[in-house]
Amino acid sequence: MSQTLTYVIGSDRRALVDNIQDFKVDFGNDNQNWVQARQFERGMRQVFVNVVNEDNTPLDLTGCNVWFEGLLPKTANGDFRVIDSDGYVPLDPSSGKFRFDMPGQAFTVAGSYRQAFFRIVKNGNSVTTLEFDLDVLADKVIDGLIPKDWIGPFETIADQLVDDLQKHTASADKIISDFQQKVTDLVNQLNQQGSTTTSMLTELQNRITNLETKIKQDGLFTQAEAEAFEQTIQKQLDKAVTEVDVKLASIFGKGQNPVALNVYWTNWDDAKRQYTQFSVDQMKTSIDKAAKYVQGMIVPLRLENDGSQYHVLGNLADIKQGIDYANSKGVKLMGIKIHCVATLEQINSYGMDNFFNDYANSVSAACTSLTLTADTKLTILNERWDLVNNKNYADKAVKLVNDLKTATKLSVGISFVQQYLGDAQSSVYSACDFIGLNAYPTVTDLKRSAPLALIASAWQQVAPIIQSLIAAYHKPIYLSEVGIEDNYEALEDPSNWKVGSQYDSDGEVQYMYFKGLIASGILDYTSALWIWFDVTSTAAQALIRQYANGVIN
Repeated sequence: MSQTLTYVIGSDRRALVDNIQDFKVDFGNDNQNWVQARQFERGMRQVFVNVVNEDNTPLDLTGCNVWFEGLLPKTANGDFRVIDSDGYVPLDPSSGKFRFDMPGQAFTVAGSYRQAFFRIVKNGNSVTTLEFDLDVLADKVIDGLIPKDWIGPFETIADQLVDDLQKHTASADKIISDFQQKVTDLVNQLNQQGSTTTSMLTELQNRITNLETKIKQDGLFTQAEAEAFEQTIQKQLDKAVTEVDVKLASIFGKGQNPVALNVYWTNWDDAKRQYTQFSVDQMKTSIDKAAKYVQGMIVPLRLENDGSQYHVLGNLADIKQGIDYANSKGVKLMGIKIHCVATLEQINSYGMDNFFNDYANSVSAACTSLTLTADTKLTILNERWDLVNNKNYADKAVKLVNDLKTATKLSVGISFVQQYLGDAQSSVYSACDFIGLNAYPTVTDLKRSAPLALIASAWQQVAPIIQSLIAAYHKPIYLSEVGIEDNYEALEDPSNWKVGSQYDSDGEVQYMYFKGLIASGILDYTSALWIWFDVTSTAAQALIRQYANGVIN
């Protein structure tokens, strides 16, 4: 019931397949690495494996884990895969020897595997063996297993979830039984007090019996019990998904772009000359939501003239409390972004030199108050293309960048909406440590749908801007604003946060917008992904989390 396979890492080689879409390896007649099994075998089908280096010395497997990865034979019901690590049994790791006990789900479909190999994993790095020929013989006598995708870590977690649910049910049954016994004991004690008391308590007992029957028949919970049970199950499901993502990320590595959310804690209404800021409790609530799907956050600050000079507005002590709370929840502060919506006319009236001096002094002081770490990115002049693109102000913008780099010891960059990129003065870009791109590609005439192909194509229109900036300035490109409200109407103007609720999409728009971003391939050219607008779609949150963990790319 076993077969021995031998691999030489570094010198084993096979020819490329003819058709990558219809994948099939030609093993040839002299192939020695083959395994044959029959449908519905389980557990006892073992594969012994020897792994050596190209100089014929054993490959040391100490501290390694080994995964079996397989693409099952084609079926009328679709494609199915097996990814399993539970079957790995180290025999003599230092000599490169192990055994793999194949899971039963690997033998659900008769035929030849389209691809089967082992992945050796250690400390987040991995190397794979060549494919081996895995044939599954048909069993015409019995049937049983239904083909499906099989990911070993997830199945383990799911089994644990079912076990916990069964324990919860048993515990609930015991509570009912104990309660009924207490009532019975009470009836017995008070029975001695007379027939009137007995009659009253008998009626009470009947009511409790009816309630017990209803509990057993209808699964009745109190509202509090139902909510507590729902929260328990949801936490277990969230934990299961996270653990699977972590397991898969250990194979595939991390995403290229760290993912952060711009937290909208501050705002300035220039028409009303009014500043608003979240309370600390509101900041904490926003962090609790963000922690479900991002690794970090960007804090926009407002620099305006609300009296006699331009300065960073707000209660920075409260903002620091919010940042500290985020760190405690595993949400890292990745950047500070300075927003200023004053008109060019207002700035000129105040004095351009005075404005740039105020800007440098106030931003530097704010960064000191927030005690930022050296890896925090500082983004300035957000959307102030009117200052950067004008040759009369470009030298002042360059000086501002350099002054803030010296004063804060942080990496400093600028950010613009996509249509203005490429027009800015080259001296300003050259002074920056990175260039931020606020990207909001649009899709029109969708008639209340969100097709992936159109959205991905819209994202691909951003690629030439990114590539030209990289070629010209050799700077990292950050997607400093990306996002959309979950509304079909928002597809025609994704940066608009005032869309109505008439065309809410129940999660589809946000999910497809980010799916299109990932599918477009432009993230291969960028170095950070900063999301604007809270992501309310649970499907989009899961997609973003998987991208951040490197499960998808």
